[in-house]
Amino acid sequence: LTWKAREYEYHTRFIELAGEINDQMPYFVVDKVTRALNQKQKALNGAKILILGVAYKKDIDDVRESPILRVMELLRDANAAVSYHDPFVHVIEPHGGSTVRVESVPLTKELLAAVDCTVIGTGHSCFDYDMIATYSPVIVDT
Repeated sequence: LTWKAREYEYHTRFIELAGEINDQMPYFVVDKVTRALNQKQKALNGAKILILGVAYKKDIDDVRESPILRVMELLRDANAAVSYHDPFVHVIEPHGGSTVRVESVPLTKELLAAVDCTVIGTGHSCFDYDMIATYSPVIVDT
């Protein structure tokens, strides 16, 4: 969009700023997770993190351009054990620089209770939010 606007000599600073903000959001989410864990005297290093929803938007199976994929990479880079559940996305194939193929795990009360933090990446309509709130020790909603 910005390249087209420049053709007509329009200023695109707000579009560029929006892009910069969007590019920083995965780091913001990881910081939120880190702070939430710290409040429970837990470190991100070694933490078990469950991501709920990895699709680009709710109730679809498209992961292209999904910012939560970058969040997952950053969490793994920090040595967190990351798993995900998404009823629409059963497998995340290797993408970008990643060579990792990841499969969705079943969402159970036991899983929610076993992880250190549940991150709501994409708020699918079918999620049982009462169960998530009841059994998750820490929840970060992106």
